[in-house]
Amino acid sequence: MELKQENMVKLPVFLCNFVNVASVIENAISLQNRLEAIAKNENANLRPIVLFQAQGGANEDAHTFEKLKNKLVNIGIEKEQIAIKTAKINELDKIDLLDKDCKIRYIITINALKEGWDCPYAYILASIANKNSTADVEQLIGRVLRQPNARKYTNQELNVSYVLTCSNDFERTAKSVIAGLNGAGFSKDDYRQKDFRELEEMAEKPQELKDILEYAKNENDSDEDKNSEFLSADVNAQNIAKNIELGNKTNDILKNAKTQANEYDKEVEKTSSNLDYFGDLKVKASKIKFEVEKIPQFVKLLSSGSILFEELNSKVLEKEDLEKDFKLADKDIQINFDLAEGSIFEVYLSEEDNLPKYKKVTQMQREYFKQYLKTANDETRIRQSINLIFDKLRKDNSLNENDLKNYIERIVNNLSDERKAKLLDEIDAYTIKIKNKIKELKSEHREKVFYDLLNKGNIKIENTFSFEPIIQASKLSSLRDKSLYEEEIDNLNSLENRLLTEIVSLDNIKWWHRNKDMKPGFCINAFINHYPDFIICTENKNIIMLEVKGDDRTNDDSKTKLKLGSKWADKAGDKYFYFMVFENSKIEGSLLIDEFIDTIKEL
Repeated sequence: MELKQENMVKLPVFLCNFVNVASVIENAISLQNRLEAIAKNENANLRPIVLFQAQGGANEDAHTFEKLKNKLVNIGIEKEQIAIKTAKINELDKIDLLDKDCKIRYIITINALKEGWDCPYAYILASIANKNSTADVEQLIGRVLRQPNARKYTNQELNVSYVLTCSNDFERTAKSVIAGLNGAGFSKDDYRQKDFRELEEMAEKPQELKDILEYAKNENDSDEDKNSEFLSADVNAQNIAKNIELGNKTNDILKNAKTQANEYDKEVEKTSSNLDYFGDLKVKASKIKFEVEKIPQFVKLLSSGSILFEELNSKVLEKEDLEKDFKLADKDIQINFDLAEGSIFEVYLSEEDNLPKYKKVTQMQREYFKQYLKTANDETRIRQSINLIFDKLRKDNSLNENDLKNYIERIVNNLSDERKAKLLDEIDAYTIKIKNKIKELKSEHREKVFYDLLNKGNIKIENTFSFEPIIQASKLSSLRDKSLYEEEIDNLNSLENRLLTEIVSLDNIKWWHRNKDMKPGFCINAFINHYPDFIICTENKNIIMLEVKGDDRTNDDSKTKLKLGSKWADKAGDKYFYFMVFENSKIEGSLLIDEFIDTIKEL
């Protein structure tokens, strides 16, 4: 967010997927021309550049890339506007891409990050990989992120990065974009996506059969033919000229990008101002009273090839960083569907916490399903059920679509005949059950990956978290002494009130803070984001994370948090402690109230 506010990066990244390589080429060239025209109208000193990302392979020689270059020339691009930059071929040598007289607008590359060239004018990353392969754009994302001249342009289209692909596995391509953003120190919140395939396929049905045949032919391509679709792409130069002539009003990419950029800027502004995390409720503000050093959090080490700025060698760990290799193919399908019986449900996202909820549908909706069920045979009902569940779950970018579809099919095929007969009219209740199962499996996967990477040294701990100078909440109180802020959030239950009263009475306590259970509060960031209830500092500058639990919470969730908190304290160093406290009952490793008070007296 800070780099965006300082106009150092072009965000969000706008990911567009098309039906074939020809569409990628046509849209990349049209987009470059339009962006350059927009820049010229704004008197902006920049020349937008397209990075055509070819696929590497055994035949990575000058002849292959000359063919790629000639393909662009034959479309109508001047040869002087095209350069090749790979590990073996460097036509950018001694060329200053920022020179106003430089003609380069198109660069053919594979993954030239390791060669250390800089290209702040790069706006468009166009993957020309064959459709049956995943567009691995992760390592090149950093090349289109830098904002030219470190300024915000009046036209939002110039403040956005563009990634164009034609992948059949769009979700995996999206994950590659997210991984690239993570590697550059950003997150999944910094990209937007739009799949243009359906529009193109509807408008050009004859091409669909051609694409299917071409796809089947290319499935057996050797490494030497990985760029065959680009070389054989039927690019219509007249379409490109027509699109350029029509102007920006007809360009769906630019219209979508402009909308997304405006929405993204609003999010950045909201985050930077730290205002009103409580919707329309009236909030109060409270200033910090003590100077506090940064608190340790887990960080993921970055490889040198994925770094956008040289001084960046790690990033604060996010849960999504641990989902990269998650697959459902080898996961169990044991789900208790008992709750799903007997009613039709509607699944929706709660406005309060953005989590899936479900409720019974209306009488009218039930009648619609009953009428449908009368007309569908068993095979059709099962196929329709699988498709409906898939459509509701496919938006999860951490899941491969084929992997997800196969998992759903396994679950449905394993159902009893009786359940299959009732499946369609209870589809949304089944969907929420499957969604929760996948969520559980992902959580288990993240936890395993986290501890594996931690043990291998790929995840470390660094002082990254700073308290906000001002906190805001709808309810603040200054009734207790020694608070970190002039007023603290007043939402304590009876057990927390009793415990805090005893903590404040201790002579060795310097300050205490009621931690928010969401950003910008502190979290122990790992496979889950664990927000301790209180943060306490002693006169000896010991920092204590305190989680308070009722006696009904002696469950697996508490055990998981206690293990994570203890691991955090162990890695953070001798001055950092984590305690989980219960009133009467406890789990192994936790403390009762009196035990906790006796312990922190000595810190």
